[in-house]
Amino acid sequence: MPESSVQPGQLCCVTVSKWWYRVIIHRVINDHEVEVFYPDYGNLETVRKSCLRFLKWCYLKLPAQAIPCSLAWVKPVEGTWSNAATLLFKQLCGSKLLVGIVDEYVNGILHLFLCDTSTEKDVYFHCVLGDEGYADVCGENVPSQGFMELNPSALYVQPSGKQENAELVKPDLCLQQESLDADSETATSK
Repeated sequence: MPESSVQPGQLCCVTVSKWWYRVIIHRVINDHEVEVFYPDYGNLETVRKSCLRFLKWCYLKLPAQAIPCSLAWVKPVEGTWSNAATLLFKQLCGSKLLVGIVDEYVNGILHLFLCDTSTEKDVYFHCVLGDEGYADVCGENVPSQGFMELNPSALYVQPSGKQENAELVKPDLCLQQESLDADSETATSK
């Protein structure tokens, strides 16, 4: 990609281990690296600018697969999640399959309970965070302060009208978006 196109909000793709992934440039780190958001997975990663490529028009239209989520019925004790609470949450997730129980879907955020059923006794994340003193189990779903900063999918993914699929948002920061000319089927820059 030309340097002028490497801007926050630009939809493109990146090659990682011979596989191609859709990404949105989240921020430019330096002359050689950018932080990208994977709209189909919901994570951020640092990649080399040289691995970025323009994305074909047909892939820009596909709905995002990642959905902004928040743990149901909990809020951090001190307004924001502590490093210790975040570490405990990551340890609970590990690399295992979890059961997600949907509580509600409000304002484009899926609020769910997470449960580890791999042991003899089911482990509910909201209970563990509450028992360890990191969270207040409050019985309501209010995203914590800083949710938008902690969850980039809330910046780039919006719910569709049917609330079944999430769609990619093309931020105003995109300097070069491609549009398909129906008559000649050639891409022209807006």
